[in-house]
Amino acid sequence: MEKGNRISVTTAAMEFSMFKYEGISCPHCGEKFKPTDEILICPDCGAPYHRRCIEELGACKFQDLHAKGESWQPPQKAPHEEEETKYDSRAPLRCSRCGTVNSRDKLFCEVCGTPLNREGPESGAPGSRNQPGADWQRPPHQMAYNPYTTPFGGLSPDEEIEEIPVKDLALFVGQNTHYFLPKFKDMATKGKKVSWNWAAFLFDCFYLFYRKMWGPAIVTAVLKLALSVPSLVLFYNMFFLQMGLDMPSGEGTLTLMYQLSNIFYILSLVMRAAISLFTNYLYQRQVFYSVGKLRDRKDSPEYSTLLTAKGGTSVKAVVLCIVATLLFSFLSSIMLLASISSLY
Repeated sequence: MEKGNRISVTTAAMEFSMFKYEGISCPHCGEKFKPTDEILICPDCGAPYHRRCIEELGACKFQDLHAKGESWQPPQKAPHEEEETKYDSRAPLRCSRCGTVNSRDKLFCEVCGTPLNREGPESGAPGSRNQPGADWQRPPHQMAYNPYTTPFGGLSPDEEIEEIPVKDLALFVGQNTHYFLPKFKDMATKGKKVSWNWAAFLFDCFYLFYRKMWGPAIVTAVLKLALSVPSLVLFYNMFFLQMGLDMPSGEGTLTLMYQLSNIFYILSLVMRAAISLFTNYLYQRQVFYSVGKLRDRKDSPEYSTLLTAKGGTSVKAVVLCIVATLLFSFLSSIMLLASISSLY
């Protein structure tokens, strides 16, 4: 083989695990490709090879096709095999992303929303998209099914959880339906009430306000402020002293606040853990209760709009909570510092 035809596979190739060439034999070694094989495609004729085979060959073996400007074609199947794999225009459509089987009248996958291919298997024939002079490349592939990248978390939109369709729950939840819907189903079927929510642990009351969980959010915010007062008193005391302002604060006050701040810090961590353990359950009950009340209007044209308006998330509530927390903590700290200092 001419030296000029050799290609550096290391710099021009990309690794890939192919499903489209499964069952087709490698032109060099004759072994049939498996889904776990690393396959490289010739940029000139579209012939597939195992990575090890093309590294051994150094270049595509179909130089005659290159000279004629023709493309490599897979071996023709026997007549009985063709009959078995013949494209049926009436057959259900399988999503190329999540693998969900959809009816023929669907334009998009009902689970993940990916556009459905209606052209039949011929549209993705090996080598059909390779142009002469292109680099060795990975061919188009089917993504592995992952419930955490689909809007319904792998559930069917028409499936019901406690007699409420998943699609209605998804409209109400809005953001992160792929996370919450499987959680809701797991809780409903297994009766679970405890599950960990990292967002609730890290952002406590702010996350609850974001999810419009008004009752738990307000209770958590009040407890958070109460537990943070000793630390805030110490902070503002040091701030005013550094600014040269006259803030009466005896040694006894600072000692008491320091001791309380350590105790309250531990209590705040316990509170955060409790919130993160029960947020998913509390949110599930809120969603099911709210959607259940709106189900009486499911035949109304405004039903979907009502679900998204009543549910979803609220960034405005988070901003208001932050502003209110800062103002309240500042004023309460000053008042508490003044009142305690008067006792010493």
